[in-house]
Amino acid sequence: MTDLQLENYTILAQQRKYMKNERRNLYIALEELDMLWDEDEVVQVKEAWNNNESVFAIGEKMQRDPDEVALLIMDLARKGAIGKRALGLGA
Repeated sequence: MTDLQLENYTILAQQRKYMKNERRNLYIALEELDMLWDEDEVVQVKEAWNNNESVFAIGEKMQRDPDEVALLIMDLARKGAIGKRALGLGA
């Protein structure tokens, strides 16, 4: 088996294993946002959320886009790491 044949075989095996949905033109939602958070930042966001600070205030304090903060808040809420607010993200 040549190197090219081996490479093609490997690519096909990976596609069969991982690519369950065939897609032609990909659109990656929110790719311009930074969705990575340091553990200390997560703790700070949790504390701010529990102190009823707004997503905008948290974003300003953390020097992050409010959308990034909102995504983290949604993630933490889905995992039960923070409580819900009466007005949700708008509070």
